[in-house]
Amino acid sequence: MISFIKGRVEKCGQDSLHIDVNGVGYRIFTSVATIGKVKKGQMVKLHTQMIVREDSISLYGFIEEDELFLFEKLITVSGIGPRVALGILSGMSPASFTCLVVDGNVEQLMKIPGIGRKTGERLILELKDKLDKYHNEYAYEQIDDNRKEALEALVSLGFDAAHVRRVLSGIGEQETDTAQLIKLCLKGLKS
Repeated sequence: MISFIKGRVEKCGQDSLHIDVNGVGYRIFTSVATIGKVKKGQMVKLHTQMIVREDSISLYGFIEEDELFLFEKLITVSGIGPRVALGILSGMSPASFTCLVVDGNVEQLMKIPGIGRKTGERLILELKDKLDKYHNEYAYEQIDDNRKEALEALVSLGFDAAHVRRVLSGIGEQETDTAQLIKLCLKGLKS
């Protein structure tokens, strides 16, 4: 198994990177988040997962180890293949996705392209226990400071942390002001 690839980016595609490793080119399928972090000619290290099928051998890789961790968990869910897993990782951060699963927020999961109610419920059922430890130890650290401040402020006012996280995960990533996040959360918590 290939655990990582370190080399120079030759080409950035829509769903993959072509990496030159000492004159050998590797096509590595990846998320939009990883593609957005690299440029042609840049030296990178991608944490990889090799998937061997009857008719193909494919490499999937990510700059961040948490993306690889979540990718590996996603492809264990029945009905979720590598392409759907990449779609999920391209749609939101691992921390946001983990919060949705641990909180059982199927409605927000259904907003991810290709995820319907049944698939969302299956994701929650099959991943909740696997992601719970990750969620508690890591997901909190990955949200930005303003979201942490909003979460802490609302919890100090007596709101349930899981409920606040659920509402926060439904607020767009463009909202970054702590005061605005608190206002939007309060609206969501009251409804």
